[in-house]
Amino acid sequence: MKARCKYCRKSLGGETSNGTSHLRSHIKTCIQKRIHDGSQKILGPNYKPSGNPQLSASQYNYEVSRKELCSMILVHEYPLSLVDHVGFKRFCCSLQPQFAVPSRNTVKKDILSLYGVERGKYHTIIDGNLGRVSITTDLWTARNQKRGYMAITGHFIDNSWKLRNIMMRFMYVPAPHTSERLADRLFDCLLDWNIDGKLSSITLDKCTTNDSMIFYMRTKLLSSDLLLDGKLVHMRCSAHILNLIVRDGLDAIKDAINLIRESVVYWNSTPKRVQTFFEVAKQLKLSFEKKLVLDCPTRWNSTYHMLSVAIPYKDVFFRLSLRDSHYTSVPSSEQWEFASTVIGKLEIFSEITELFSGSKYPTANLFFPKICDLRIKLNEWGLDPNPVIFGMASQMSLKFDKYWDDIHLVLAVSVVLDPRYKLHVIEYYAGKFGNTETGLVAENIKQMICGLIRDYQTKAENKSGSESGTSSSGYGTASATELDFELFVSQRKKSKTSLITTELDMYLAEDIIPRTAEFDLLLWWKLNGLKYPTLQSIARDFLAIPITSVPSESAFSSGGRLLDPHRSRLHYSTVEAMMCTRSWIMEDMQRGKMQLNLSTLLVYVLE
Repeated sequence: MKARCKYCRKSLGGETSNGTSHLRSHIKTCIQKRIHDGSQKILGPNYKPSGNPQLSASQYNYEVSRKELCSMILVHEYPLSLVDHVGFKRFCCSLQPQFAVPSRNTVKKDILSLYGVERGKYHTIIDGNLGRVSITTDLWTARNQKRGYMAITGHFIDNSWKLRNIMMRFMYVPAPHTSERLADRLFDCLLDWNIDGKLSSITLDKCTTNDSMIFYMRTKLLSSDLLLDGKLVHMRCSAHILNLIVRDGLDAIKDAINLIRESVVYWNSTPKRVQTFFEVAKQLKLSFEKKLVLDCPTRWNSTYHMLSVAIPYKDVFFRLSLRDSHYTSVPSSEQWEFASTVIGKLEIFSEITELFSGSKYPTANLFFPKICDLRIKLNEWGLDPNPVIFGMASQMSLKFDKYWDDIHLVLAVSVVLDPRYKLHVIEYYAGKFGNTETGLVAENIKQMICGLIRDYQTKAENKSGSESGTSSSGYGTASATELDFELFVSQRKKSKTSLITTELDMYLAEDIIPRTAEFDLLLWWKLNGLKYPTLQSIARDFLAIPITSVPSESAFSSGGRLLDPHRSRLHYSTVEAMMCTRSWIMEDMQRGKMQLNLSTLLVYVLE
């Protein structure tokens, strides 16, 4: 008679005379049982943020598995009903029979709990950060819920001099969406995250509601806590300004655009017409690599994409007009020529829009040279003998001049704080614009930065003075000698203007750094903080200012996928928890991937 272990299938004595002590001893030492119970560590793949598996020892933990399940649902935007699918339950059981798949309501509770933990972690990061925080915000209406959501994203350079972008709120805003209500919700968010006293700027789209909202925000915020008493608190979205400028330019060929748009709609309406278009293109020996795309009239870059795809097929459209009598919206040869010329002119706008839509690198310092190049192009187009190009340049120049004053201050300071440009780029473009007194223009920018330095040092002195007063309050009344010494120190502080100028002059006197693709602007300021302490503080705040509201608008893409017709009944508090937690998890994964790449680079350098 033998006894066989159910885990390792080992045979042991099973006679009554053998007793049971040896069976209990085997159960305590059975490796297969420990693996089944999860107490034994197993050598296997462990997926890091980079996505590549690495070999490591791990053991089963039910709580960790539930957390990873929530992270998977959030990151990949799976529905909560995934845990109710029989196939998913069978799959989990095959991996670990002890893992009891939680219900949908349990997963929702776990997500809310994870939201609280991650929110507290990022609260701590922002509270301990030395620099200011810039805000981008935008409003979006969910079609399936008919509700308005306000996305608020924070941008700052952390103490390790890495640019961070985190979603602070994805809050439900009940109608009507007036400027007062939006200002109240935004101010509540600032108070909740304790950044009302360290706010740098608010980047918004250009509309009257946002302008009124900024007016109400100024009444709520203390001007002494803002940069230059609040002169820089309102930053207009540069991508939106470019959109307005180009849309005015496209009005010069609006008739041709309407005909091309109607043509694209006509030949994309049925599969038969698409096939006919492909066959005619093949007859004319044209490669049909790009399919016709329809634009969104309010987004100029989509119109640019539609035209750039349709123009190479102009001969196809003309041939199809001879075969199909119902197709009557074919553009003329002159309209095709005008559209081709305008698209060639607007290529620089498309490149700049794509460049400044990034959110993982500083963009304010890059925008100034590019926007000056645009101004030079507009001046050149204004001399074109073609009346269409001349009219387009005139309309775009008027819009450019209207919005330039709204953004040039932040851009000028940011580009001067780039050691690859400094004041040289100001003088260079001032000469290009026909200004003979280039030195005077550069001197005005320099004096503006001097004012910023004084403002920063005054705020730092007031902060240190309040802290020292609090710390010394427990030591009794100061003596007459100590009071006299404090008066002497305060008088010396008032005479530090020459020292301020010296710090800026030292920075400007050094040679500019060669412009290379490998140059890391944030790392340069991190390493040169001891030499230029006040300029470092200014660079930390200004280089974190986003020039577009793209980071907040990109959240609406995820929101649209989250609130699809099958998940339109989600409560708005659950929507906010899922959107914010997903953003924070993705941020952690991205930072983990960057750290892994950095460690790999260090190993390579050491080898």
